[in-house]
Amino acid sequence: MMRKNSLRQASNRYFQLDNRGSYQEKKKRAYVIQKMIDDLFRIGEVPVSWQDMKSEHIQKLIEYWKRNLVKDATIMRYMTIIRNYLHNINCPISNIDNKSLQLHRKKPKPQRLKWQPNLWESFSEVTSRIIMALQTEFGLTFSEAIHIKPGVHIKEHKLSLTREITFNSVDRTIPLRNEIQKSILSDLEKLTNRQSLVQFFSYKRLKLSWNHALIELDIPIKKSWRYLYAKKMYQYLLPILGNYQTCLILQDELGIKSRNTLWTYLHE
Repeated sequence: MMRKNSLRQASNRYFQLDNRGSYQEKKKRAYVIQKMIDDLFRIGEVPVSWQDMKSEHIQKLIEYWKRNLVKDATIMRYMTIIRNYLHNINCPISNIDNKSLQLHRKKPKPQRLKWQPNLWESFSEVTSRIIMALQTEFGLTFSEAIHIKPGVHIKEHKLSLTREITFNSVDRTIPLRNEIQKSILSDLEKLTNRQSLVQFFSYKRLKLSWNHALIELDIPIKKSWRYLYAKKMYQYLLPILGNYQTCLILQDELGIKSRNTLWTYLHE
């Protein structure tokens, strides 16, 4: 008990003079050091003084915390405070870094989210809804979607993209295969009075509303969505044309030359 009181008195004197950080930060530092002292006492490993503290004391303290189901991430936060404290009172101890103490922060496994081509239907804001629809139902990039001019690029049975707006400066054609596609293009034409979205609204306004819509639905911002078109059309065309011909058509419609890129789209 005398050793415990001696360590506590020394730490109290230190924290009375320690003015770094906010009140909450100081309170947290003091709490961790007091917890350290109390738990060393519980396991019967209290040194005579702070200067007599050894790495063995710390290791046994860590073992005690782990037995009591304290998470490694929490212990690592404790140890950051403890190491700083020991350094500031001139009590250097080797081998108490996270690696030596076998402390590891668990990395959460990324969850693979399966998005569907009708993702655009979740959007309430009309411009973002159309931009997403043009990517997932026609395989366009974001830039291509906002630069389409209904009076120039929309034909009776196809979407005819010119090199001035395509991502790779190559003309390409996307046939209209269903009523959903026709409805999307009709909505675009009505909204912009036959102008492109970027002409009608400005790039800045479109980008702001687009990012806001994605954040609102917890959808990644920096992601291309045309792979959803590739997957949907592959499933549709495969029974009709077979794998080889289907892949060639999708490469043409997406404006990509590499089979590897198409494979990535189909397996994303």
